[in-house]
Amino acid sequence: MVMGDTMVHEIGNKTLYELIFKQRNILLDIALILFSVAFLGVMANIQIPLWPVPITMQTFGVFLIAFFFGSRKGAITLVAYLLAGLVGFGVFAGRSSGTEVFVKVKEGIVSLGPSGGYIIGFIFAALVVGWLIEKGYGRTFKSVLGCMLVGEGVIYVFGLPWLWIALPHLTLWQLLMAGLIPFIVGDTLKALGAVALFPYLWKGAEKLANN
Repeated sequence: MVMGDTMVHEIGNKTLYELIFKQRNILLDIALILFSVAFLGVMANIQIPLWPVPITMQTFGVFLIAFFFGSRKGAITLVAYLLAGLVGFGVFAGRSSGTEVFVKVKEGIVSLGPSGGYIIGFIFAALVVGWLIEKGYGRTFKSVLGCMLVGEGVIYVFGLPWLWIALPHLTLWQLLMAGLIPFIVGDTLKALGAVALFPYLWKGAEKLANN
């Protein structure tokens, strides 16, 4: 009984990556991280154009990566995504890339790109949500929803202050209308999609681990 409980505990604290791939190495890590960066680039361009920040499927991709890899590799994947965009790959929303997504210089005036804070927030959201996965959360419908809400909160903690610095003329209400309120419906739908999908991913991965 003790051995069975120990096995359940060990499975419950593994990431999807660890459950699905029993034999892992650095080449597999690199291949899956690069695939995840490309996947997130596709998700970034499934969007509803809005000013100043579009609604995209990026956050769903971020959470899927965190659920799959856990904290460390999840955060590394999001750093790789950020670097891919900075060096010129069109992986950001609207197939954009380069440093201007984060910092713009025009006629000697330096300003922040409105979306930059959200992208930086993705890294920390992956870190936090991945850590929760490693602690055994995110296996049930309720727990998945909780992880999604925490992750969304982390993204907005970075995204909204950055947006306000980028657009300092906005009032607080205008800031919320520009960077939060329009996203609530989309975030809700993405959370419901995750709640419907992720528990079944865990069940499938656990069956593989038990075989």
